[in-house]
Amino acid sequence: MSEDLPVSVHILTFNSARTLARTIESVHGCKEILVLDGGSTDDTRAIAQKYGAHMIEQQTKEKQGTPLTNFAEARNRGLRESNEPWILALDSDEYASLSLMNELRMVMQEHTPCACWIPRKYVTAGNRIVTHATTYPNERLYFFHRNTVTQWIKPVHEKPEVKPDAPVRHLKGGSVAPLGSVAEYKRKNLRYLAIECEKDTRKGWGHWFIHRLLHTLRSRCIALLKLLWIWCIPRKNCVRLPLKHELLRFWYGWKLVVKTCPLSRP
Repeated sequence: MSEDLPVSVHILTFNSARTLARTIESVHGCKEILVLDGGSTDDTRAIAQKYGAHMIEQQTKEKQGTPLTNFAEARNRGLRESNEPWILALDSDEYASLSLMNELRMVMQEHTPCACWIPRKYVTAGNRIVTHATTYPNERLYFFHRNTVTQWIKPVHEKPEVKPDAPVRHLKGGSVAPLGSVAEYKRKNLRYLAIECEKDTRKGWGHWFIHRLLHTLRSRCIALLKLLWIWCIPRKNCVRLPLKHELLRFWYGWKLVVKTCPLSRP
């Protein structure tokens, strides 16, 4: 067995028994596995214990078992409990590819603390990797040395706050996530919408106009151009993200603009 990597892997879970074993097995060789659990009632905790993972509660005792509304806060709980210098964040429905693990090993061998963007790709029910999607490269800042960040920020779509002088890299190896159904994605997006609306409760028209309306219009226009480029040009061995999943992002953008508008507030 090769030497274990000085990495603390953080995995967010809630009734994740169906996918957790694969997630943990994909990071075999990392010294520490932290499972940040939200009060699972299935076999999630038993699976985590089977693999020797350390269990951490996502929220306070009173909130455990309820939907998570602040993902950064949960990630920071894991950050405080970590014993290794490098942090790799994963969701319970995804797993690290072999190419990603090899690349992480090379990064650490350079002995230079940094933060790294990791691309995330989808895999279909037929075990085919989606090669083209408007979200790609779908990068997240999910691997970093503890000395390069201060904390996790943003209650939804969380990310680490990187120190100004810290080097940041883009990795080629990525994580892989199964492509869920449209209904599953819609339920998840409705949760995100509720969190975004709560976050904007005390913010005025200026914030909404710039950060919600203009930002959303800009991102959806770019996504529309990418969508046309992906679907209108024939390609060999191309596996596209299903159109229904692509259109769901436009639906989410529209709902975000409407729901966060000050006129929509009680």
